[in-house]
Amino acid sequence: MTIKELLLQEIDNTPNELLEDLLGFLKSLKTAPKQPLATYKELLERIDYLETIVGIRKGLDEFARGEGIPAEQALATLQHQLGIPPRPSVTRFSFNLLPFKK
Repeated sequence: MTIKELLLQEIDNTPNELLEDLLGFLKSLKTAPKQPLATYKELLERIDYLETIVGIRKGLDEFARGEGIPAEQALATLQHQLGIPPRPSVTRFSFNLLPFKK
């Protein structure tokens, strides 16, 4: 599925009032801002959300086609690229939760 198809699918699943707000926001970019700042922030958050959904769906589609790599391998690659040291091994401790007796 292409990004365009994913965006169109997401638009189809988005309530009309949100799309109208988004369209109003895009039109407002041509003129002086008239909408309250909170509405602007909400629209930016919605755009960010939609971009995230599209990215996740694209990744899932790639993985379904066998183009993905296992999470452990991806995390190990990122750890190496970013110079993150390996996690120390976890030592398990046994604690006695009974009341202390003298």
